[in-house]
Amino acid sequence: MPRVFLILLIALLALPAQAYNRESAIGVSVLTLLIWNPMKLDGVGFDYSEDAQFSRSRMLWLWDFDEPIARFGPISLQGHLEFAFGQTAPSPPDVSLGLTPVLEWTIERNQWQAMIETGLGGHYLSKTEHEGRQLSTHFQFGELLGVGTRYKNLQLGLRYQHLSNGDTVVPNNGYNFYGAVIKLWY
Repeated sequence: MPRVFLILLIALLALPAQAYNRESAIGVSVLTLLIWNPMKLDGVGFDYSEDAQFSRSRMLWLWDFDEPIARFGPISLQGHLEFAFGQTAPSPPDVSLGLTPVLEWTIERNQWQAMIETGLGGHYLSKTEHEGRQLSTHFQFGELLGVGTRYKNLQLGLRYQHLSNGDTVVPNNGYNFYGAVIKLWY
């Protein structure tokens, strides 16, 4: 799989100097990290979701738990750790970092797996107020519920995620994001 990333990196480096901007520099940096893999990632992903007047896009770094937690016939409980970084628009965006242990209930059928995922993690948001939405604190809890399927190394799913500070400080309007996720496992 790193061969694909290497080809993309070479293509980006072959661009003329005037084609570089902040986004391409970030792209080259991320691709370099994925090829080199100093953090021993087991996969990467991307999710996009929306909440009323907001849209959020995030890059996901994934570390798989090596062994299933439990197995009940064809159903297994597996998990991974998900580090997410991205932003919530409109501009100026609310930048976010999150770390969530995700549990997946999977049903294996040949090379296909159907799954339900749940998670509870911590998130840091750069803003406590965004377009009139009052969050009160930078630290937020994130509850995750999703459904999806996995075929070989590719995972696709739909997700709901609620971010709020759990009423530790009010007002606590939070976010309710509905969206899609794609993950590529090495």
